[in-house]
Amino acid sequence: MPAIVRKETQRIPEAIQQFRTTDFNHPNFKTSGLFRELIEGHYLLLENMGQSLDSVYAQMNVSTSYLVNNLKEDPPLLKNTSKELFTYFEKRSLFKVAAHLSATLIQDHQDILDDAIRSKMERYVTLKVGKTAPNVQLADGKTLKDINNNILLVFGSAECPHCTEANKKLLAFYPQWQEKGNIEVVYISIDTNKALYTEEYSQYPWQTYCNYKGWDTQAAKDYFVDATPSYFLLDKDLKILMHPRNLEHVNTWVDYRL
Repeated sequence: MPAIVRKETQRIPEAIQQFRTTDFNHPNFKTSGLFRELIEGHYLLLENMGQSLDSVYAQMNVSTSYLVNNLKEDPPLLKNTSKELFTYFEKRSLFKVAAHLSATLIQDHQDILDDAIRSKMERYVTLKVGKTAPNVQLADGKTLKDINNNILLVFGSAECPHCTEANKKLLAFYPQWQEKGNIEVVYISIDTNKALYTEEYSQYPWQTYCNYKGWDTQAAKDYFVDATPSYFLLDKDLKILMHPRNLEHVNTWVDYRL
């Protein structure tokens, strides 16, 4: 498939059709090492087929539906394959494709999923791009919707070293975003230690809120947060615009859209 992408693009339709007629239940796949290589190679081929992103996503979703349907009679294999494929989609920032896989499994095969992967997939279904995100109660009776602006919603913790590093980047981006005036940062801390929270976040200029309930914070539950930092990009009506993997993704969006 890499050779087809580089040198034989006329064979791409043939390669796609071969994938969609393959029996992935064949026992030789399980020991040959070809199983993952074939699946990942197919999605890499689709990703580099030279079409628009919407066309690529549509083709990926067709292949995903075929793969899930082909493996449905072997629940353990479907479970393992789906988990690895979901991880691959997230790693490649193929969020719309991850959302399609999530919706398919949550609707028809939820019983095969373990709690961790189900929670991640439920987030894609409930918090799908284009849907309205949950409103969050902030301090002084205010809510997210009262901000009436595009919002980068961040979930973090003073005890999370990755959050501390990310906050340094956010501190560098923040003045540029404020100059544009079309995005606000709202930071929900899942800390339980008030002194540590105050020490960490008093130095930052963006809006930060904490109720010191840790992972029991209602906003964290509403947004299916299972790791920090986590980011959500919302418009002024709380419609979900993007699930950024990092602040660089947000900055690119701000530069391009605002």
